[in-house]
Amino acid sequence: MTGDALTELRALKRAGIADSAERVPGLLRSLDDALDREAAGMLLGGRAVKAALAATGRYTPVALGLLAGSTVDPLPHLLTAALLAEGVQPETGTTGFNQWRFEILSGAPNLKELAPAVTACLLDDTAVFEKVADPLDAAEVEARCAALPAELDAWLTAFEGAPGGVAVLNTLPLSALRRNRYVDYATKARVEAAWHRMNAGILDLAGRPNVVVLATDGLAARAGSAAATDRMRHIAGHAWSQEFLDAYAREVARVVLARLGRARKCLVLDLDHTLWGGVVGDDGIPALKIGGSFPGSAHAELQALAKDLSRQGVLLTVCSKNDDSVAREAVATHPDMVLGPDDFSAFRANWDPKPGNAASIAAELNIGIDSMVFVDDNPAERGLMEAQRPEVAVVALPDDPAGYASALARAGLFNQFALTDEDRVRGSLYRARAQRDELLQTAVSVEDYLRELASEITVEEYGTLNAARITQLFGKTNQFNLTGVRYGADEVARRVETGQAAFFGVRATDAFGDNGLVGALALVRETDGDWTIENFVLSCRVFSRSIEQAVVGLVLRAARDAGAPGVRGRHVPTAKNGRFADFYPSLGFTGQDGDFRHDLTQLAELPDWVAVGTGEGKFHA
Repeated sequence: MTGDALTELRALKRAGIADSAERVPGLLRSLDDALDREAAGMLLGGRAVKAALAATGRYTPVALGLLAGSTVDPLPHLLTAALLAEGVQPETGTTGFNQWRFEILSGAPNLKELAPAVTACLLDDTAVFEKVADPLDAAEVEARCAALPAELDAWLTAFEGAPGGVAVLNTLPLSALRRNRYVDYATKARVEAAWHRMNAGILDLAGRPNVVVLATDGLAARAGSAAATDRMRHIAGHAWSQEFLDAYAREVARVVLARLGRARKCLVLDLDHTLWGGVVGDDGIPALKIGGSFPGSAHAELQALAKDLSRQGVLLTVCSKNDDSVAREAVATHPDMVLGPDDFSAFRANWDPKPGNAASIAAELNIGIDSMVFVDDNPAERGLMEAQRPEVAVVALPDDPAGYASALARAGLFNQFALTDEDRVRGSLYRARAQRDELLQTAVSVEDYLRELASEITVEEYGTLNAARITQLFGKTNQFNLTGVRYGADEVARRVETGQAAFFGVRATDAFGDNGLVGALALVRETDGDWTIENFVLSCRVFSRSIEQAVVGLVLRAARDAGAPGVRGRHVPTAKNGRFADFYPSLGFTGQDGDFRHDLTQLAELPDWVAVGTGEGKFHA
């Protein structure tokens, strides 16, 4: 399949790739060889092809920086392939050989203008040994290992000034050539201990805002080997194997997706031969293989992984070809099930095609279908999903169920920067949403439903306790994101501290419980006194409940009470926020081409079915 996909990509390029741009991600995902992925990235990274793909509007642009301590020529192409496969088109800036220190400490002369959202700095053990005079002097090696984490900490401080954005560092592997030059076991152990302490110090740097540290041992295990062959090391100056660079590129791509708010958040699970061994409709519930000896142990392992993912905010759903009542009974009653009915936010057990069921689950949960991950043992079902719903990420399960859990975990499709309290209870929030939907079905009218729902909002000013969630909302929200601006944690903190902007969160509760922090705003006072809503984002969980109207109504009243002459708002079209293009005009703002202003002379009444809590904060700019 790899060769066919690469041949087809070449044919598409010759024919004019813009006309077939929607086929590119699927073809890239089908490539299973690192050299072929590099070739595809090179093929699609040329100026003319990049312009053609960009003109289609199907790809999200992102600027990236690449720094390294050795030659990494394949890496930009591998990153291009990995990101285009996810609908993201990178513009990559690089520097000269081993210029990672100089570039940042001199103010980022090559990257500053590019303003990369993410900069990856791939370091090898040269970062240690280039400053060691005698590599056999264990004390000198120990001292250099001890110094490097602090040196990188200072480097990150300079990085925050220019170019800024997210920095991706890595732990350093100790190459076999360095490790094996010591002949006595005491020195070997002493150097290894120093090396482990150094890497622990580097991992601790992930506690800084907008810093990601990748563990190279995990990537090396995935790639088979981290080190380049001796011949490539001598001829090309490579420190890393092609397979490692490929694994690294795909991990950096996941960081980029998290930065863009594109991490997946819904796991769509098959039942027969996937969550359990056997076919429940044929074998009966007692005969299902779950837990105990193999293969039941493998299916229980997959369920346990899904359970752990759900505890970190991943929504679990079922998409199975089965009779609904039989499938639900098995989930609810089999004594060895790790997952139970309350773990699933949506349940589809019927005989309809699974791509359509996935779409209906996305509609029910009000999430994008591109936030879904599909796990099914049947290659035919996986192929159908890839063909009909290419936005869905499909996990390539091995034939042996023993590898199911490892394949899902290794895919890393749910990775994000930090977990919030809302993430940990997301499943229960969506189950409460189902109760709200039941209320809507029985209500006489939408207004009656909204009154019975008894929504209440509370404004929270940015602070230590809500900082992570406010930043996450700006980063992950795609639909109700009025300008598409995504603020980083350090940027929000810096602008609040300097008084350049005020940031707020909005919490919502209703008759069914706490929805959590569901909205975030950035407010700026202009030189003429106007307030500007620089951006406003709202979780899809609370759409169509008048919360968005109530929030902006409160901003307008706060601005009027503060003596501001007006409030400005913008709508910048993105691939997903088009349905809210008329949001500001619907609230009395005037303007055109996405720029709007309210003169505060006549304010519409706040929706009386949304109460305003006393809370901690009030909007200000």
